[in-house]
Amino acid sequence: MLLQNRISRSRLLLPSMGLYAIAVWLLYGLVTDHLWLQFACFVISSYLMVELNNSNALIRIYSRMVSCSFIMMVCMSTFLLQSSKGMLLSICVVMSFVMAFLSYQDKYSMGRIFYSFMSIGIGSMIDVSVLFFVPVMWLAMFFHLQSMTLRTFISSLFGLICPYWFVAVYLIYTNDITLAVEHFSQLAVFGKVANFSQVPVSALVSICYITILSVVGIIHYLRNRVFDKTRTRMLYNTFILFDISAIAYIILQPQHYIPTLIILIVTTSPLIAHFIALTHTRITNIAFKVIVAASLALTIINILQLI
Repeated sequence: MLLQNRISRSRLLLPSMGLYAIAVWLLYGLVTDHLWLQFACFVISSYLMVELNNSNALIRIYSRMVSCSFIMMVCMSTFLLQSSKGMLLSICVVMSFVMAFLSYQDKYSMGRIFYSFMSIGIGSMIDVSVLFFVPVMWLAMFFHLQSMTLRTFISSLFGLICPYWFVAVYLIYTNDITLAVEHFSQLAVFGKVANFSQVPVSALVSICYITILSVVGIIHYLRNRVFDKTRTRMLYNTFILFDISAIAYIILQPQHYIPTLIILIVTTSPLIAHFIALTHTRITNIAFKVIVAASLALTIINILQLI
């Protein structure tokens, strides 16, 4: 058995990645910079990635590569570790997928769709640019999850605006709507297309690297999807749809790189995990070693920049 297969199927993989993540967080300033909120959000989102994999059997063999790929990519993008908004947003994004996938071919899953879009609504309160991905989820519901009906569509709208109801009560009480106006006015602010000058070099490198992993995962899955069940194929089609949308959006509006990169990491994790866990050739084994080495190198470089 090749190295990539032994590692991807090992029951020690997830605990080992947990220790690796703790080490990265400690080196990056978990204690000295008091990053406890960000770390707690990271732990929750990593657990939700485990649940996303377990509840949907994303990989047809025993493997924890989905959650481990997520952990690796987040820890590699060390600039995200100090972003409380980014880490909070990661919980919202993963939870949205967890609930949306439970609605697969269920025309009466109004409750699950409500909670899925409520997660998106909460995420949009953290960063309003997340709202641009709402139509992408609707497309996924219609074409891939096959749960789009008038009832579920209305449920999605209620879920989306639900978090804002509570904020509206506060704004009405204070008789001050400037906060809401400033928040939503950001949707009309468009920067120059592909203007990456405002993106830090470390972030740009991570974006390029994760995009490459995304392309590798997409090509691999499209070539090998016939071996998966129909439901699994539809779920991966959803990941691919979001991956392509996130890559396009980050090119069009790179100033929103943090929320878009979070979405890209969440949706790329299953794709690259599928590639690592379910391929077994000499070339893919070499590719696996290159991926691991590159991820470790980027993590170390980003940490050393802090010292």
